[in-house]
Amino acid sequence: MKYLFLMILIVSFSFSNNFQRSSSTKIVTDSTAKVMWMDDISVIKIKKTHEDAISYCEKLNFAGYSDWRIPKLEEFKTIVDKKNERNYINKAFKFNVPDGYWALKAHWRTFWFYADYMHFVSGTAYFDSRHKTKYVRCIRDIK
Repeated sequence: MKYLFLMILIVSFSFSNNFQRSSSTKIVTDSTAKVMWMDDISVIKIKKTHEDAISYCEKLNFAGYSDWRIPKLEEFKTIVDKKNERNYINKAFKFNVPDGYWALKAHWRTFWFYADYMHFVSGTAYFDSRHKTKYVRCIRDIK
């Protein structure tokens, strides 16, 4: 019985994401996905259209890095935590509003009029008009 418990414990730790927040640089690092997420006050203050959000991330110089980009929907899904009912985001993140954050993909079926976003009220992905404003949380790959 204790071996079964030990195996379950080892497996659960091996499949958990390793999110670590740096308060000094205001970033959250996911060592499993090898990405770094922006996590400062701007992610709850700045709202942009989809096109402006992409440009904002590409031009961003933050925490000593200038290679930021807008996240893919699949990357947003890695930070959703349905157990955190307050705002459905991993607890390593300090700043988040229960609202929509733009993701990269625009839909060709709608002639690129709609784009994906992650909605942190429910931790669910949706799509909406690219002309509406939503929040922006930039990401960068760790090399």
